[in-house]
Amino acid sequence: MKSISNILSFLLLSSTLSLVAFARSFSSENPIVLPTTCHDDDNLVLPEVYDQDGDPLRIGERYIIENPLIGGGSVYLDDIENLKCPNAVLQHLPIPKFMGKGTPVMFVRKSESDYGDVVRVMTVVYIKFFVKTATSCVDQTVWKVNDKEFVVTGGKVGNENDIFKIRKTDLVIRGMKNVYKLLHCPSHHECKNIGGNFKNGYPRLATVDDDKDFIPFVFIKA
Repeated sequence: MKSISNILSFLLLSSTLSLVAFARSFSSENPIVLPTTCHDDDNLVLPEVYDQDGDPLRIGERYIIENPLIGGGSVYLDDIENLKCPNAVLQHLPIPKFMGKGTPVMFVRKSESDYGDVVRVMTVVYIKFFVKTATSCVDQTVWKVNDKEFVVTGGKVGNENDIFKIRKTDLVIRGMKNVYKLLHCPSHHECKNIGGNFKNGYPRLATVDDDKDFIPFVFIKA
């Protein structure tokens, strides 16, 4: 177990150092949102979020969320605490215990909006796993952040504390295009980046305070 913990720590350090190196070479984000059309604020159009095929992300479609850094992997749902419904949001790693395919997710909204079925940067979305589950767990697939700052399921579409947003980065990673970061943006609070945290030997997603200490993500059609 100690050797696995050492490997996990090494992978986390490697990913962090890689990201810091990229962040120093490229601006992690553009603070200025440029409209595609502009006459006044009412005509501001936010850029679309794109998958790895270059297509806009769409509400209700299925995607795999993947960390493209060396040592990173896809996001998945698992049960690590023997709960009635699995709720841990984890990240696959290139070691036997944590290898595997990601769990598809869907981006959803509370209701129809001016953005149609396209996901745009820094707009409100809810994230839910598309996964077969027990009848009693059907309503336990929406992402939220718990009081320990870990990303878990059990959220609710429409709950203002379970809001996530997507922001574009300028990172260039192994030729990957359209690299983004996820933010947790509860109502009346500042957004926090989604990063990683090894807790009890598991690579979990969690909110982070340092603006540059985030996990980059790409979106792949499931």
